[in-house]
Amino acid sequence: MKKLLLTLLGTIALTSTANAVEPITADFSTWETTTISTTETTATVDGVKYGFLGANINKGYNDAPNYLFIQGKKQKEPKAYVTFTLPFDCSKIVLTTTAGNSTNNRNTVDFYAGETAIEQGKAVNKQNVEFTFSVPSENASAGTVYKIQTATTQYNQQIASIKFYPVTNDPSLEADTKELAFAVGMNGKQTKTVKLLAANLTDVITVSSTSNITTEKASYTVEEASEGIDITFTGNKDSEGESNSTITFSCNGITAEVSVTAYTASASGETETDPLTVSDVLAMNSINGNVFYVKGVIGDKGCKNALNGMVTEADAPSASNLIFKEGEKMIGVGLSIAETKAELNIVDNPQNIGREVIVKGNLENYFGGPGVKQTEFVKYLSEPVSGIEEVGADENAPVEYFNLQGVRVANPSAGIYVRRQGSKVEKVYIK
Repeated sequence: MKKLLLTLLGTIALTSTANAVEPITADFSTWETTTISTTETTATVDGVKYGFLGANINKGYNDAPNYLFIQGKKQKEPKAYVTFTLPFDCSKIVLTTTAGNSTNNRNTVDFYAGETAIEQGKAVNKQNVEFTFSVPSENASAGTVYKIQTATTQYNQQIASIKFYPVTNDPSLEADTKELAFAVGMNGKQTKTVKLLAANLTDVITVSSTSNITTEKASYTVEEASEGIDITFTGNKDSEGESNSTITFSCNGITAEVSVTAYTASASGETETDPLTVSDVLAMNSINGNVFYVKGVIGDKGCKNALNGMVTEADAPSASNLIFKEGEKMIGVGLSIAETKAELNIVDNPQNIGREVIVKGNLENYFGGPGVKQTEFVKYLSEPVSGIEEVGADENAPVEYFNLQGVRVANPSAGIYVRRQGSKVEKVYIK
């Protein structure tokens, strides 16, 4: 531990002293790598005491900067965490994620002051973004142990830096996030909560926004705003496609703004008669993880890791997933439900390749790109596609192969083909 402390003392960059109004920044890109431990390790730097359990300083991938890695997947009980004990009264803590941080909606953390849970299940699911944790005045005293702990054992958190803000006497107003993203079907609604960090204000906080964005009230007390203001976006014809707007919070001449980006699909996605398309799912970008109906054409390969925000094709079909296609666009579709897998998987049902189908499921990242999980089969929109018609011939006729567009293939390589021998026509997979 002494070696770890000396390493940290020699490598950490802190931007100010504890008595300054400016925040103190722990920039993990300047820390040397450490090994993960299943028991808590500690280090004290410039009066700030750090504790790590199931967390370590990880080497950046492909020469990227080092970062704090909270390994939720490996450390199950107790869950992985990092703690901070500050020598000054603290008003807020701001962490910045890395470019490799998971963007899944379920990538969440819990924030504690001592044994008190301040925030639970807070999403940290964007890359290169600041996430703010407000410290209530009753928990702001110097010497308080603050803890950021993974709230999930399915995802890890990658943190580039953490800033600690001392308490000041100046009036201030800030939102705990600088941007919100919404994604809805036509006439659909999505609600997210913004907490305001306010200090030394004497009036109510007012809210102004565009017509598509609503709040329960037009103004809030400081106490109400600190608990959270529900922001609801409603999609309609006026907002169809992508839209951008701003929410402004104001008090005592001070304002805080939150940028809003939203996508409204042309379909509602709420019924099988009005399903979302592959294009819609890609545009919604896993921002809304609710259940939607989705239609697509079944491809002839399984899923592989995403490239440029879209799943790619594996070398062969898979029994556990599908790819839905719409021209060159693709999304992954998980087949974790037994009945859906039995009905749709193209290893056992090669005749499904090329069929248009409707499913319903949660819009979540799958293989690193927007997709559908917990998928339920709804119905087919087209009959099996062979690409050729059956013709009569005797059983001794030669074997012929066609691709899925009906073009004859003399020497088929690996892939899915239509095989014809006499009157027998079937889809086959050639390894």
